[in-house]
Amino acid sequence: MSRMMSHKNEDAASHFKEVNKAEKIYFIVNPLAQNGGSMKVWKSIEVLLQQDSLSYEVYFTEYKGHAKILATEILSSSSFPSLLIAVGGDGTVHEVMNGAAGFPQAMVGSIPAGSGNDFVRGLQKSKNMKEAIKLLLRPASRKSKAIDLGKAVTGGKTFYFVNSIGIGVDAEITAEVNQSPWKKRFNVLKMGKLIYIYFFIKKILSYKRTDMQVDLDGEIHLFPKVWFIVVSNQPYFGGGINISPEAKPDDGLLNVLAVHQLSPVQLLFMFVTVFWGGHLKLKHVSSFKCRSVSISSSQMALIQADGEIAGNTEVSVSVIAHKMKIATHQGD
Repeated sequence: MSRMMSHKNEDAASHFKEVNKAEKIYFIVNPLAQNGGSMKVWKSIEVLLQQDSLSYEVYFTEYKGHAKILATEILSSSSFPSLLIAVGGDGTVHEVMNGAAGFPQAMVGSIPAGSGNDFVRGLQKSKNMKEAIKLLLRPASRKSKAIDLGKAVTGGKTFYFVNSIGIGVDAEITAEVNQSPWKKRFNVLKMGKLIYIYFFIKKILSYKRTDMQVDLDGEIHLFPKVWFIVVSNQPYFGGGINISPEAKPDDGLLNVLAVHQLSPVQLLFMFVTVFWGGHLKLKHVSSFKCRSVSISSSQMALIQADGEIAGNTEVSVSVIAHKMKIATHQGD
């Protein structure tokens, strides 16, 4: 684990004078995100922090799951209001959220340095890195917002998710994206979002659909030939696809979308209609709201949570209302 404190520079012209001195700022950086591009992002942030005389601590993750451990260790050692800033993609945010859940002094934010960055897009609502930095380091321009978290149980593991959890072809695509050398190539070209489209088109030609049973607040539904079922806490998944436009992160409900019985050509058409929300009106695209949902597949099907593979075949999900504070813009 790496850790450092910024140095004070009293003569520097501060753009962030309004930072609350009682608030502790921690950065958790995933140095592998965006093929190491996250370190370039961090160096840019570091220059601003040192120029503006801000006190902070920074930690660098060393392995998968490390961000969760770091967040828990940080918050266990202090009861002061603490802003934890994940520098990475949605996977890094996912780990930080899981480490911070249950600590009332914690507020989480993110500076995007990954492929998808759906948390920043749909919850923090920052358009780019510069806007995220401005938001997170200027308390006058941000507010703390309590959002819901999804609580998932699969394969004997229990964890939280902040964006979405999905079972089916979306998880298969996630697995291939995370393992593919093409991810690095797309990221080098600053086209990380397109890799999901590339693998989506590739995967639908070979994916074998399966039947699934879904229990929505005690009401049983059977869906044949399922492409995927996604349980959402906010509208976006897969690097900006507005799959669940009716999902809200603070309404105490989960949004469940089941896509089933479509041919590959019909599925392609469905994703075209996603851009204006037309997919919600299509036959065999079923949308629900609930407080708890259990999904089981008749055959093995991968499960992804916030863009990370989390298990397979069966998952139970419930919503924990207003579980986590995040930083967002004033007026949102």
